[in-house]
Amino acid sequence: MSSNEQDPVQAAFEAMQKAAKQRGATPLPPRRPQRKTTPPRLGMPTGKDGRRRRRPLEVDTFGSLLGTEIRRRGWEKDIAGGWVFGNWEELVGPKIAQHTTVEMVKDRKLFITCDSTAWATNLRMMQRQILQVIAEKVGPNIIVELKIFGPRAPSWRKGPLHVKGRGPRDTYG
Repeated sequence: MSSNEQDPVQAAFEAMQKAAKQRGATPLPPRRPQRKTTPPRLGMPTGKDGRRRRRPLEVDTFGSLLGTEIRRRGWEKDIAGGWVFGNWEELVGPKIAQHTTVEMVKDRKLFITCDSTAWATNLRMMQRQILQVIAEKVGPNIIVELKIFGPRAPSWRKGPLHVKGRGPRDTYG
């Protein structure tokens, strides 16, 4: 601001002072210039509200507490199996995931069902690569073997009653 220009707030304050003198009232005390706020001193932590904390808080994060509890209870393998269920498409790709289904994880074995015998054969050939990807994502020795099955044969058994015998035979001709 140049010396000719005046601060509008200062001008309004002076106008109020002048009006108060004309009325005979006591004028307000002179306006103090605003001080610049200084940033907090270095080395003294403050909270979000700007108040200084007496001592720094040392609290573990929820993730670290949860991870410790999972390891303590031995749930790593169960959680890893659940992760494989949920992220099967990410592990093997969308094309393979479209033709396969993860059935269960039992004793470090992953049971997979394919919708055709050709897909089951291809998956058996890719077994080593799939196990490597799973070990990279989940960890070593969580899943060490894949049990791959083709499509299930149709069941001829209907209803709760069943007569033992040789089963379905060629009765069509």
